[in-house]
Amino acid sequence: MFRGIDDVDWASMGHAYTKSATDVPELLWGLASDDPERREIALDGMYGAVHHQGDVYDSTVACVPFLFELIAHPSVGDRGAVIGLLCSIAHASEEDEGPEGDEGDEGDADEDVYAGEFDEDRHEEWLRHFFVARNMVRERAGTFLGLLGDPDPEVRAAAPGALARLHPDPALVFGALCDRVPAETDPGAARALARALGTLALRHPAGLGAEAARVLRELVSGTPDPQLRMTALARLARCAPGELPPDAAGIALDVLRLARETDELGPPPDAPERPRTDTLISHVRELEAEHRRSLGLDDTAELVDELHTALGDRVDVRFPLLVGQLGSPSPRQRRQAVGVAGRLLTGWRAPDDEPLLALARLLADDDLRLQKEVLSELRYLAPAAHRVSEAVAAYLESWDSRPLETGTPFRELAVGMAFDVLALQGDDRIVPALTHILEVVEIPERLSRWIEALGPEAAAPLAPVLHGRLAELDPRAPGADLDHLVRALAALGHEESVPLLLGALDDAAQVRTTEEVLRALSRYGSRAAEATPLVRRLWQDGALADRHRIHVAEALWSLTGDAETVLPVVDDALSAPTWWQWSAAIRLTEALGPAGAPLAPRLRGLIAADHSPARSAVALWRITEDPEDVLPVLLDQWPATPTERPTMAACLTAMGPAAAPALPLIRAELSSPRRHNNNGSRGNMRYDVAADVTLLADCRRIAAGAGG
Repeated sequence: MFRGIDDVDWASMGHAYTKSATDVPELLWGLASDDPERREIALDGMYGAVHHQGDVYDSTVACVPFLFELIAHPSVGDRGAVIGLLCSIAHASEEDEGPEGDEGDEGDADEDVYAGEFDEDRHEEWLRHFFVARNMVRERAGTFLGLLGDPDPEVRAAAPGALARLHPDPALVFGALCDRVPAETDPGAARALARALGTLALRHPAGLGAEAARVLRELVSGTPDPQLRMTALARLARCAPGELPPDAAGIALDVLRLARETDELGPPPDAPERPRTDTLISHVRELEAEHRRSLGLDDTAELVDELHTALGDRVDVRFPLLVGQLGSPSPRQRRQAVGVAGRLLTGWRAPDDEPLLALARLLADDDLRLQKEVLSELRYLAPAAHRVSEAVAAYLESWDSRPLETGTPFRELAVGMAFDVLALQGDDRIVPALTHILEVVEIPERLSRWIEALGPEAAAPLAPVLHGRLAELDPRAPGADLDHLVRALAALGHEESVPLLLGALDDAAQVRTTEEVLRALSRYGSRAAEATPLVRRLWQDGALADRHRIHVAEALWSLTGDAETVLPVVDDALSAPTWWQWSAAIRLTEALGPAGAPLAPRLRGLIAADHSPARSAVALWRITEDPEDVLPVLLDQWPATPTERPTMAACLTAMGPAAAPALPLIRAELSSPRRHNNNGSRGNMRYDVAADVTLLADCRRIAAGAGG
């Protein structure tokens, strides 16, 4: 093995840590060792130096032929890991799957990506190594065909994906994979075949998509292995969602049932132990295992998550599947479903209340950890979850009988989380209890949002308590409670607290506190007229730096209605380089209304310069009320800036019948299964449900007001 390895001029090459790669032959020999511990250390060295963070060096290129020698020898261990290393060197990962362009032509898609991301003059050598290595792996990809029937199941599990992503003849690969499917007996390798078929369908949809979908459907309906059925179903959902069987949700739930029954028979046999070495690979493996144990994850749970991701906008399948998961007889499956529920319900619009009700029903479980996970998700979902308030209220009523959580901040207590949910739903039944709780706990960060949801009239009993808490604080001492109280009292409009706010403004040592008080006074408006002299003094003596004068201008306008005085500052702030200054200026421009008409040229200039055109156009409407000037910008920006749709929808609502040209966009929004700012990003993201609920309400008003 490794004939010619000593003839390579390793000393003239380099890798991530040295300009002399003389240590690389030892790593290669380590990969060929009979000692599993030595192989692991060598593999860690390959990823840590020769292929550091995905980089490719001249020594990486020199290793490629020897790595192929390794996988060709049946006596070598861990060859599946070596195949994975080759795929990584060739930049052929499962995360980067997608159509390859013209059928059967790999093209230069990767070259375009890398040429665009790097300065070719500076990175010419890096690019050359990358493309040489990639092409070397692809030229030898036929080797993987001979490994589909290898005695080692880990090799058989690694080869299909490598073939699907690297072999130049996808039709040949497709035939080989299909031939292998009925002969494969190892569950992991069988699932790898299904994934590879899906990869081929994604990369070559015109030539192989329909045939691959047919094979995957046959696997879904014909295999007795539940995890293989789930894998095939997920791949089918990803490459041909229109070809899913009508009972796709039922099939997935049946797989979950079989997994429960298997669990009841006892734990599966332990997988072969890997060596424990002082390497990053070993450390990461242990972290992943501990993470899976802490969450109670198993292969079936991860396959269900994969299916949900692959289904995407097929909410007709996803929501019935979710309801079934939440109602599972298995405590572990129910708990696993909670995170799925949060991601799905915050990112997609449920067709009815049943998924939310199914989530809330889990509050009746005796597991405190599960209860808190449910409440955590309901806090995000509260604006869309009013029908779950009875379940949350019942949970609070039974609080005295539940275990105490000592030494935990109120916001992290189960009871604190339940109060958060009900407050954000505007459930005024909690107000009497809040008047007592807020006397002793830390001031909740979202207290002002609670009050806005409850309404100032329903939340009025909280005012004396919050007033008293504010009176106890020293404005010169740093702390979040002061800012939270200022915002909350402004939301209440509690006029008796204005003198306290003035004292805080006069004594504040923190610019942030000054800004919070000024914004609070802006909300009070004429009800805080006694603040006018102090605000005028701040305006005149320049106590605040110029970049903060926009907040003084906002308060001065609200208190006095003196537009002429503040207009120059607003005009300057509309050109500010910082987002927070510009945002404050836009907010004040909108508040000025027709009095801000002199700012119209500045806003038109921002729109022409493509500087936040959606927000600039909305502000322009507020001061001119001219739909001809604004509507074309909104129509252009609606698809381009989804995050601004709630703001634009509020503007279109005010236009009434003049918004009729926007009706096609409005109808598309109302029919979309996704929440407006769900851009399909992967990961555990939570979207702004409150803004989406408001957006949909405004869209319905637009449709009605514009004749739609």
